[in-house]
Amino acid sequence: MTKSQNLKFDAIENTDAIVGIDIAKNVHWAGIILPNGKEIKKSFSFNNNKIGFKSLVETVKNVLTMLNFKKVIIGMEPTGHYWKCCARYLKKIEWIKVVTVNPYHVKNSKEFDDNCQTKSDKKDCMTIARLIKDARYFEPYLPEGIWAELRNLSNTRAEIVRKQNAVKNRLVATMDEYFPEYTKVFKQILSRTSEEILKECPFPEDIKSKGEEDLLKHIKKTVKRGYTKKQVEKIYKAAEESIGTEEGINGAKFQIKMYIEEAEMLKKQIKMTEEELEKQLKETGFYESIISIKGIGVVSAAMFIGEIGDINRFDSYEQIRRYAGLNLVENSSGTHKGRTTISKRGRSLLRSILYRMAFTMVNKNEEIKELYRYLTTRKENQLKKKQAIVAVIGKILQIIYAVVSKNEEYKATRVFTQNRLAQLKVA
Repeated sequence: MTKSQNLKFDAIENTDAIVGIDIAKNVHWAGIILPNGKEIKKSFSFNNNKIGFKSLVETVKNVLTMLNFKKVIIGMEPTGHYWKCCARYLKKIEWIKVVTVNPYHVKNSKEFDDNCQTKSDKKDCMTIARLIKDARYFEPYLPEGIWAELRNLSNTRAEIVRKQNAVKNRLVATMDEYFPEYTKVFKQILSRTSEEILKECPFPEDIKSKGEEDLLKHIKKTVKRGYTKKQVEKIYKAAEESIGTEEGINGAKFQIKMYIEEAEMLKKQIKMTEEELEKQLKETGFYESIISIKGIGVVSAAMFIGEIGDINRFDSYEQIRRYAGLNLVENSSGTHKGRTTISKRGRSLLRSILYRMAFTMVNKNEEIKELYRYLTTRKENQLKKKQAIVAVIGKILQIIYAVVSKNEEYKATRVFTQNRLAQLKVA
């Protein structure tokens, strides 16, 4: 049994009652049991509003008073976003401890009590309460203040980027039908030059009608920098030999116009969000230390802090790695030795941020580049590229935790121990 599991059992022993809540959009269900599992209040419903929350607290309080109890643990599934209002309301009450249970655990344990696969809100709230009784719960992190601001901004930027990728995919799909050769010339369909061509003359007949010289003049005038004459020559030649369809071409042009306008709007929104992220990051007091790490940009740093909150709430960098779902899991049984993988039981956006951060640092940070080279070329236990990236992320988290928690600037000489430096030199 882990240390954290023991602490959970200690918390239950010091609790008088346990409440399980099945969260829904409009009406929640709750049930109350003793720490030994005995039911003391049948399932009851309450509305997802202030009056409903007050009625829940009053009901629980009346039960505690009747039994001369004082403390209670209230748990729920973190279902979508519906649970947050209820959890925040209850957290403000001193005699209530708020926890969450894994929805996957609820689904798999609902048959324990009656050996029946029936699912209902009345039943689920009691299942949740009994999972808490067995110490199968987690203490939720609900960011406040600057940490809540950064979390929302981080999620906002991620959502806008997803929309931008969707627009790119729709653009590519349209061009594949009407000008399939286009994406072979412009790998980045939303590059500045590509955007101008798509605005002015998106399809082969448009390009041929405009002529190569006029097209080049237009690009020179609008793009000014970053284009190449060779690209214009290639796209004109591709237009002459295109096999794209010509049916419904006016409707397709309208599509392209809408997609480009949407892409431009999303670019502006991303820029605005990134400016706000930088502003809020400076308010945390972590700005100078985390930005001093070579290879970590303002946006990555702000989104990272947005995902984890106050770094000082973690006791070590390994806790952050587990929080991201990047801790290693062994899949073995008896004589069978399975593959070791990452758990992925954590925040998916945080994992994505750390992957991008690692790829950048492998290219721009000399110490991380050297570590990656060593991990992928050493004679014993040589790692594949993806495995090495996961290992590198562990080192990056160690660096960030040390630098930010101590409020120091990054120093390359402190990255590796003497033993690791000796290994790197040998390799």
